Amino acid sequence: MLLEIRVRNFAVIDAVTVTFQSGLNVLTGETGAGKSMLLDAILLVRGARAQTDVIRTDAETATVEAVFDVAPRGPASAVLDEAGLGLDQGQLVVRRELARSGRHRAFVNDSPVTVGLLERLGDHLVEIHGQHEHQRLLEPARQLDLLDRFADTDELRDRVGDLFAKHRAAGAELERARVAERDRAQREDLLRLQVSELDAARLRPGEEDELRAERRRLQHAERLSAGLAEAAGLLNDDDGSAMSRLHRAARLLRDLARLDPAFAVPAESVDGAGALVEDALAAVRSLRDSIAMTPGRLEAIDERLDALTRLKRKYGDTEAAMLAFRAEAASELERLGRHEEILAEQERVLGELDAELSGAAHELAKRRHDAAERFAGVAARELRQLGMERARFEISVTRAPFAEIGPRGLDRVEFRLSTNPGEEVRPLARIASGGELSRTMLALKAILARAERVPTMIFDEVDSGIGGRVAAVVAQKLAAAAEGRQVLCVTHLAPIAARAAHHVRVSKSVRGGRTRVSAEPVTGEARVDEVARMVAGDRVTETARGHARELLGRPISRTRPV
Repeated sequence: MLLEIRVRNFAVIDAVTVTFQSGLNVLTGETGAGKSMLLDAILLVRGARAQTDVIRTDAETATVEAVFDVAPRGPASAVLDEAGLGLDQGQLVVRRELARSGRHRAFVNDSPVTVGLLERLGDHLVEIHGQHEHQRLLEPARQLDLLDRFADTDELRDRVGDLFAKHRAAGAELERARVAERDRAQREDLLRLQVSELDAARLRPGEEDELRAERRRLQHAERLSAGLAEAAGLLNDDDGSAMSRLHRAARLLRDLARLDPAFAVPAESVDGAGALVEDALAAVRSLRDSIAMTPGRLEAIDERLDALTRLKRKYGDTEAAMLAFRAEAASELERLGRHEEILAEQERVLGELDAELSGAAHELAKRRHDAAERFAGVAARELRQLGMERARFEISVTRAPFAEIGPRGLDRVEFRLSTNPGEEVRPLARIASGGELSRTMLALKAILARAERVPTMIFDEVDSGIGGRVAAVVAQKLAAAAEGRQVLCVTHLAPIAARAAHHVRVSKSVRGGRTRVSAEPVTGEARVDEVARMVAGDRVTETARGHARELLGRPISRTRPV
């Protein structure tokens, strides 16, 4: 649940910190005091789009920070784990920083995150019901969601969605196979030609590099032969060569070693040097033999390189790439040879998915039809309790156009309402006033509160257009919705404020020529005075205070006559 929100330089708010508790929390205050600004701040940490015009006039940045208490194994924790983030002793701190430059930032437990992550987290943390949500109630897709929630079809609907995705993928694969059937003969001829050409080339990885090295050697054969002959002479063939000089030095040292054994050590080193010279000489002679000009060899190398160049333009930049192309072409050729078999298997799989999808969609439709009548009956009773005594509420579940199964199944859902006797039920979008729409939303939420998984629900303008006995019923509904969770409600009605477990008063003042907003919890007599203000307006009388105490369930103090 939401424990605390800290707002700085946001709209008319200079700096304010508001704490909340479990159960029903209400925010009250005069019109324009800033209550809606606090809800807008909560929307920001929930991932709403940031606008620079909400930054306070005398500031360059604005900050909104919210602290949540999060269940360690709940869906919000799962989103954090997926993002590589964690909780801090069971708490989650979400911060949005807005800048006039437009470089806004978002943080979760001081780690920078995307707004997309905030949206995914927000779906599991806070659900806000305001005028925007009332308008969403007019959308058929939203009405379908509400019916499914009442019918507890989440698992079945997810199964239909998964089967639909698999069915669509299998259908697309089969269609590609059928298109390929028309071009199969031409494709097979091309693949056979390509495989044959590559096989005839007898490609070998590294061959081109070897050929180019040999070509360079043959092109410079005369110079290389002369250099190697000279090197061989210096090493051994000429008088005074390195080898002959080393032999003479070794004999001299061995003769001296007969007089003094110490001279045997350098003799061994000279022998070793001689062995190295012999190895070098062998390498020089081998290289000299390798550049012997074979008639026509240079022309053969050029022809092979030209052939490799032509193949590279068609099949890949290297021998390895061309061999990979050959392997893929051969594999496709083999698949085309089994085309009929593969096509039959794909048709079988698609048929099985079609039957499975159809069965799941019809089961989902039955669940919806069974739940629609029950849901409508309960909703009608709730609406009557909310002051719409003659309301008739129906839920129409019909087949979607063309009876095609979609990711949500077969059905189209429409909520219909009649508020006056003798009038036929019509779609909500055609008849509902703002107040009726607000109460319809509250009625539906009261029904679905037990199934709601989000720990914090926020109601804005839920008391629009109501008063008297209906206000007391709305208060009761909100209190019931707050059982086992947190509900935040912005209200102007005393009966709703009196039912709160935690009451926050938002007020606005002008100091130093600037507007400032404060939000403080009210208890005791301060709360009595606030509820009395909501009863009587700006001028609070003892009668109003008495009524406020009665609403709050406190004893009414009576003064003795003088």
